[in-house]
Amino acid sequence: MSTTVLAIPEEMATGLQQAAFEMGVSTEELAEKAIGRYLRQEAERKIEREEIAYWSQHKELLERFGGRYIAMHRGEVIDSDEDEIALYVRAQRKHPTVGILIKKVGGDEEVWTIRSPRVEYD
Repeated sequence: MSTTVLAIPEEMATGLQQAAFEMGVSTEELAEKAIGRYLRQEAERKIEREEIAYWSQHKELLERFGGRYIAMHRGEVIDSDEDEIALYVRAQRKHPTVGILIKKVGGDEEVWTIRSPRVEYD
């Protein structure tokens, strides 16, 4: 694990230290948990934006990729495959820290949201 030093306002640092003390965890643990939660929420929001982009382009995507799985990032198809798992593995290799929409392009679709497994701290 690498270490990054972040400069935060003193008032925020004090609040973080107090909250960590009250929760019985270290300041580092609480900061890691808070940042992790924020990053997961942002990844979920990104997937929602990708879903909107997908549906806005659905007709063109159906013509071009009908029946195949696509990986969508920043509103653009970055890869496609007939094998969903192979596509997922490639997308994760290229973009391990961002949410990528993996979706089968078809006419009558069910929407599934699958998120990466993660460790939750209580």
